[in-house]
Amino acid sequence: MRVTPLSNFGAQDLQSTLWRLSAVKRCHKHHLKWRREKMEKPASKSARPMEPPSPRTALENLTLVDADALDCGVCFLPLKPPIFQCMVGHVLCSQCRDKLASARSCHVCRAPMDGGYRRSHAMEKLVDSIRAPCPNAPYGCATKPAYHDLQPHIKACQHAPCHCPEEACGFVGSTETLLAHFTTGHGWPCTTDVRAEESFHMELREGFNVVDVVDLDGAMKLLFLVMVSPERLGRAISAVCVRPPRADGDEPNFYLYGLELEFDRPSRWHGDRQKSCFDVECTDLSDGLPNADDRFQFLVPHIIVLPYDDNPINIRACIYTQIR
Repeated sequence: MRVTPLSNFGAQDLQSTLWRLSAVKRCHKHHLKWRREKMEKPASKSARPMEPPSPRTALENLTLVDADALDCGVCFLPLKPPIFQCMVGHVLCSQCRDKLASARSCHVCRAPMDGGYRRSHAMEKLVDSIRAPCPNAPYGCATKPAYHDLQPHIKACQHAPCHCPEEACGFVGSTETLLAHFTTGHGWPCTTDVRAEESFHMELREGFNVVDVVDLDGAMKLLFLVMVSPERLGRAISAVCVRPPRADGDEPNFYLYGLELEFDRPSRWHGDRQKSCFDVECTDLSDGLPNADDRFQFLVPHIIVLPYDDNPINIRACIYTQIR
């Protein structure tokens, strides 16, 4: 490469060369500043790393064509974790797997199994994700239990429907809605804030009287109807517990309730005192009120409460609960 001595440059050529070097230096400086600002500037939204996809929302309006696909292949009960399968994929529940622990072949395809049945984690995830609406949803139950927990939920659901005992009234609803219907729809007197096993006072009038009771552990409310009807010898007092029957078809009297009534009217010369304790029948009132002759009746005689006396009957009561 030929190099021209600096002495051969004229003044004008030297000035031009220095100007060009200065321009290159400025460009290089601006370029370094631009790169530094670009590195310090936060990345734009489009340049940010992709976030993991969110879980898929629940799928609605699905139909299960073959419900047997969710049942154990041995006992035919709903599958629930832990679930086991053979090498081919035939599933069974934990209890049936324990019964077939010594089996060396599948109960369906007879495929050999040297290590026995193995856990089916995919099937466990599937059955836990399948939710079924409670059949009592029209009566206020918003619970959607897993398919394998549906029947236990139905047995304990407090929204199962009961019926209004008033003639020509077709109201059907849960005990919670029945309580509101009794008090607002019919205006029946109601005694609230009652706890089981604790005595309380009631002012009973002729007809239906409502008692709202909380059981011993406070987990469940009980609805009692106390009826007062005129009889030849006085006023007859009887009671029923309004609750739905069990979902497995058993009688609703799985719970045994007792009612203790005590009437005490002191006077100047002598006092009138009467006390009885009797069992209370449970009913959903779908067939109306049980026959009065088939249930205990606490009789307050006319000598104590006159036939034309419209004043309420003051009664001390206590409700007992016991599981049969």
